[in-house]
Amino acid sequence: MSSPLSTCPCCSFLSSGGLFLPWNEEGGLDENGGSNGEAENGLEELPPWTDIITPNEAWKRISARGNCVVETDEAKRPILLVDTHGHPHLQREIQYANKTDTTSSADESTASSENLVSLTCAVSPLDWENALEYASRSQKILPALGVHPWYLGDILADIDNSDDDQDIERYLKWEWLADLEAHLSEHPRALVGEIGMCKMARFVREFPKEKGGKAMALQLQKLVFRKQLELASKWSRPVTVHCVNAHGLFMEVLRNTLEEAKESCEGGLETRDAKKLWRRMFPPSIAMHSFTGTAHHVGEILAFEKELLYPEEAEAGGKRGRQRKRRQQPELPEFESRLNGESRPGSVEGNGQREMLFYFGFSHVVNHIMCTSDKACRKGMEAARSIPPNRLLVESDVHASGDVTLGTAGATAYV
Repeated sequence: MSSPLSTCPCCSFLSSGGLFLPWNEEGGLDENGGSNGEAENGLEELPPWTDIITPNEAWKRISARGNCVVETDEAKRPILLVDTHGHPHLQREIQYANKTDTTSSADESTASSENLVSLTCAVSPLDWENALEYASRSQKILPALGVHPWYLGDILADIDNSDDDQDIERYLKWEWLADLEAHLSEHPRALVGEIGMCKMARFVREFPKEKGGKAMALQLQKLVFRKQLELASKWSRPVTVHCVNAHGLFMEVLRNTLEEAKESCEGGLETRDAKKLWRRMFPPSIAMHSFTGTAHHVGEILAFEKELLYPEEAEAGGKRGRQRKRRQQPELPEFESRLNGESRPGSVEGNGQREMLFYFGFSHVVNHIMCTSDKACRKGMEAARSIPPNRLLVESDVHASGDVTLGTAGATAYV
C-alpha cells in the first residue's frame, strides 16, 4: 500500500485488497463493488438497518482478517484502516472505547490506533495549535486546519449596525486567513478542514436579525468557505467539507468558482491551457465528510466534476441526455467505473488514469447513530450505494483519541 507518510490519507488508504472497505466471508467485494451474491440495487433489497454490526465486532473482524500482530517496530505494524476525518485532539468524552463487549476491550481498541493512519480536523483558529500538536505525536496522524461553519462566531468582528450592510467582509476579522496560510506554509502535511456550509448551524439560526439574520449568516458561511477553498487550491491541499442541508449553496460556490475561471481566460488561452487554469482553481481533492446527501446529490457533484475535468465529455453527455429527456432516472457520469478501481485518488492526467476530484466519507456516529428515521436511513444507504467504491472513505468523526479505532471500524461496517 501507499506509505503512511503520504500527504493525504485519502491516498494512504489505497491497497489492492480494498483496505477501507468491509469484507464478506465469500471473498470480499464483487466486481460491481457489492458483496458477492448481493442482490441487485433497489431499496427493497437493502439489508435491514439494524443488521449493521457493532464497531467492536467490525474491529474484531478487520484485525483478524488483516492478520494483526504485535510489532515492536512501529514502522512494521500493519495499517488496517485509514480514518479520513475526526477530531481526537479535542479529547472530549469517550463514546466507544468504554462501551466494551465480550469481543474487545478498551485497552485493545486504544492500542490498535497503531494500526491506523488518521486525520484530526480543527474547527476554529482556537484549536489549530492543539491539532498540530496532536498530529506531531505520530507520522501516522495528519492535521487539517480550517474554520468550521458552526464556529464562524470565533472570527466575527465587532461591527456598527449603521455601517454599509452591503460590505459583508466587515463582519469578520481577517487575521485568521493570514494565520491559516502561514500554518499551511509551515506544515506541508496539513490539509484544509473542517470547512463548509451548514444551514443547521446555531450560528445561522441565532445570527442577530438586526445584522441580517439567517440570510446574512449564510452569506458569511459562503464567503469563509470560498476563501478557504482558494487557500487550499493555492497550496494544493485536499479539503474535508461539512455540508448539511446546504447542497444548493455548496454547488453554487463550485459553479461560481468555475465560471469565474472560465471568464478570466475566455479567448486568451489555448483550450488546453484554459483547462489547466480551471483545474488550479480547485483543491487536488474534496472529501465530503459524513455525507448526508442523496443519490441525486451524488450525481450532481460528479456531473460538476466531469464538467471541470473532462468538459468535452460533459458536453457530449449533455447532448445525449437532452435526447433522452423522458428517462426519469439520472445516470452518474459515464466515465465512472465500478469494476476494478482504475481511477485512484491523487491520480494525474497523463499517467493512464482518470483524475478525480470528489470523494465521499461516511461515519458510524453520523450516518448510523444520528440517523433518526427509517426514511432518512434508507436514503443514506441509497446514496452510499450510488457512489463508486474507489470514491468511498471511512471516518471515525470522534472527539477522543481512544475512540478512533472503533469509530473507524464502525464506519467500515456501515459502508
